[in-house]
Amino acid sequence: MPMTKFEKLIKLSSFAIFIFILAGSAAAEQTRANTRSAGPETTLNAAACCLDNILSSTLTSLELIASTPEAKSGDWNGMKPYLARLAADVPGVYFFVLPDGNYYSVEKDFTNLNLSDRSYFKSLFAGNLIKGSPIYSRSSGKKSAVMAAPVCVDKRVTGGLGASIFLDDLHGRLNRQFTLPRSYTWFVLDSEGNTMLDKDTDFIFMNAVTQGSKSLGEAITSALKNEAGATEYEIGGVIHQAQYRKLPRMDWWMFLAKTEDKEMHIPPQLTLSLQRFVPDLQKSLNAIDHSLARLIEQSNVNTNDEGDIRKLLKSFIDDNQLVVETSFVDRAGFLRHIEPGEYRNFENVDISAQEHMTAMLKNPMPIFSGSFKSVEGFSAVVLMRPLYEKKKFAGCVNVLIRPELLIEPLLKKSNVPADYELWVMQTDGTIIYDQDKEEIGKRLFSDPLYAEYKSLLALGEKMAGVSFGEGQYIFPASQSEEKIVKHVVWETVGLHNREWRVVLAYKPYRR
Repeated sequence: MPMTKFEKLIKLSSFAIFIFILAGSAAAEQTRANTRSAGPETTLNAAACCLDNILSSTLTSLELIASTPEAKSGDWNGMKPYLARLAADVPGVYFFVLPDGNYYSVEKDFTNLNLSDRSYFKSLFAGNLIKGSPIYSRSSGKKSAVMAAPVCVDKRVTGGLGASIFLDDLHGRLNRQFTLPRSYTWFVLDSEGNTMLDKDTDFIFMNAVTQGSKSLGEAITSALKNEAGATEYEIGGVIHQAQYRKLPRMDWWMFLAKTEDKEMHIPPQLTLSLQRFVPDLQKSLNAIDHSLARLIEQSNVNTNDEGDIRKLLKSFIDDNQLVVETSFVDRAGFLRHIEPGEYRNFENVDISAQEHMTAMLKNPMPIFSGSFKSVEGFSAVVLMRPLYEKKKFAGCVNVLIRPELLIEPLLKKSNVPADYELWVMQTDGTIIYDQDKEEIGKRLFSDPLYAEYKSLLALGEKMAGVSFGEGQYIFPASQSEEKIVKHVVWETVGLHNREWRVVLAYKPYRR
């Protein structure tokens, strides 16, 4: 049976997209092969072109997909296979967004989240290409750069196809492809001076102009006015000689800097210890709690005024990047307002039956909830504080926290030995954090995973009842089925009568 014109167009579109993706991958491989033994200047040029190729090829592929019948008709199931193929090559969140801000993603299909308050949204629906807009996901903790193309039908934008490219993955890819001597560092800035990539990932999204040294700010301000060149700057007494060049098709600049070898100061990484880690974690929890208490105390908010409430919620979010979202719940238990705006589709939901909400409505006071599965699909806890108007309870402000986003930045400060493991448990046995992500959210005392390990269950019971101590248990080694004996020490952090046991398992040995 002969194909219709429509079927032929679909097959032609699929083939063209597939060939374009393969071409991008091949070009990146050729660049890597050509620079394995290159000097720093050649490496800079090759790395800049490689990065530009990855990003621009992704954007061109999105434009091509946007021109297909599937995209123009809004057929998500038709678009999804194209985007999934892109995601396999360049990790990120690949999505189709509607004019109202609701969107579909390859991972979740319809997300029930909203992108209308994203900085790039208006520009995209004005018909413009988006080239590397910086985005920080509070729910995942991932830093990304958005590439997006509008879908146009009869000169009207009916949607947008985008890729929120994970910068940590892109960073790793560049580090693998372009090996540099230890005396060199590299970073990539956008036209505003925001760090989009850096040899040290902790610097991603910091602004090199406003948050670096005066010398660095002046050097960067001058460099961003040029296509390529050389500059010099000083940080902490160390002189950096840098070369830079603009990416050919992006408003990003890549810098490659050599430090003076005799002035290199590499601080030793400290060995992880509960004596240092536990106070840091407690300090992080206290800081969030104190920030919320201070904000509520200093504000004279009218809970019937949406603008007043949103101003309070936004203020808290702006000052607390490790918080996923914040919301106002009225005295009837309805979730009325949420920030940031991507979660507003969940507004006006009745959450009065949730355990922590029931407790707040019964006896308004600060509450730190137990762990639960959030609608975004991860384990979370909620910090809650009541709001009063004329000395009458008017509702509460709820702060959603993802424990691993608090814990992992603290772990990065330490060099965790390969045979050490850190995990965090509620006193009811719920695993708040584990370096093995599959165990987060499991219940020690009821999950089948732990049922046969009697020594672990017995130790868990002991830990639940005592704030600090030590012991041992038998459990498989990390990424292995071999059972080993693990010695542990534990201490406690807490907030509003809720305690977490912080457990360090170390130096496993054979029986």
